[in-house]
Amino acid sequence: MIDNLCLEMGHISINKHSETICGDFYCLLEDKDKDRITLVLSDGLGSGVKANIQATLTARILSTMLAHNLPIDECIDTVAGTLPVCKVRKLAYATFTALQVEGNHAYLVQYDNPGAILLRGGKSCQYNTGVRFVGEKEIHETRLELQKDDLLVLMTDGVTNVGIGKIMPEGWLREDVIRFLETWYSPELSPRRMAALLGQACLQLGLDSLDDDTTVLVLKVRERQAVNMIIGPPENKNEDNKILKMFFAKAGAHIVCGGTTAHTVSQYLKKPLIPMVESGDETIPAMAGIEGVDLVTEGVITLRKLVELGDLYLEDNMLSLQIKDRRDAVSLLADYLFEKATDVSIFFGMAANPAHEQLEIDFDTKLALVKRLEAQLAQLGKNVKLSLC
Repeated sequence: MIDNLCLEMGHISINKHSETICGDFYCLLEDKDKDRITLVLSDGLGSGVKANIQATLTARILSTMLAHNLPIDECIDTVAGTLPVCKVRKLAYATFTALQVEGNHAYLVQYDNPGAILLRGGKSCQYNTGVRFVGEKEIHETRLELQKDDLLVLMTDGVTNVGIGKIMPEGWLREDVIRFLETWYSPELSPRRMAALLGQACLQLGLDSLDDDTTVLVLKVRERQAVNMIIGPPENKNEDNKILKMFFAKAGAHIVCGGTTAHTVSQYLKKPLIPMVESGDETIPAMAGIEGVDLVTEGVITLRKLVELGDLYLEDNMLSLQIKDRRDAVSLLADYLFEKATDVSIFFGMAANPAHEQLEIDFDTKLALVKRLEAQLAQLGKNVKLSLC
């Protein structure tokens, strides 16, 4: 993207009731040299293992071929000749939505999935679509220029068919899905949280038992947002001021983890460290406040709980909704790092902490936690820089 913008994605996928594997599949390929991503969402015929195989083959083949600049007609012909034929229905079938974004230019190809929804300025924006046939397949092609705060929602028909035979006689109509998106949209809302909101709505409309696999991908063009985090004081105390000067010189939010670190920062900024006693409980230590710092937390216990939450977060995007209104240190850290940040800089101080000598918390344990956090953030698509100091 350009002008300090980036493209961020959120995803939610819910299996059909009684199915242990999803019949939808998506594949995302990123070419950082060309500032290009290629994304394909596919829905296989039926549900279960066979549908998953069809969707997986479609998404992987299409994304790979498109990423290598092969014409869409050739890509579709290759998929059609590769998919296994269902013995019962005598069909080899999977729908797909393919999206390629290079810079701010988007190329969208849709076949038999519900049409992608574009919000611009928080309102539904109609985009021009050309229709043509590749074999017997009716293909819809769109080229558009993405803008800041654009939200593009791709979905399988589990969304639009939800609730049929229950409380939605005609399913969830497109205009009602659009109205839902417009109602919840805000410039600050992450694509991960929007995807979770859509997934939650589908579960509610389906009475917590979906009759089809349901997948939502939400892509948002957003300004880069930096979050800077310092964990532990520097190894050489004589370098405290030097490191903290570098830390606070960086643009974005500033988070301080650890009691000793907080005292050092308080002295550096010449601002009092104010305990927030009621912000803790028996499992999560209380926070503190320092003027000029966005968040001040306890160190290793809070960090460990954050990493444990991060593991769950990678498995279940619905957790995005659970942390939204919580005010404990772990939830606030997760909101900054997992939701708000696009770029995270971690300053890890290598000084030994005497307070940990009786707690079986050694330097290697603490570093291992930070390394796990670094890996989690990378999996979430964040740009992460870890600096030992």
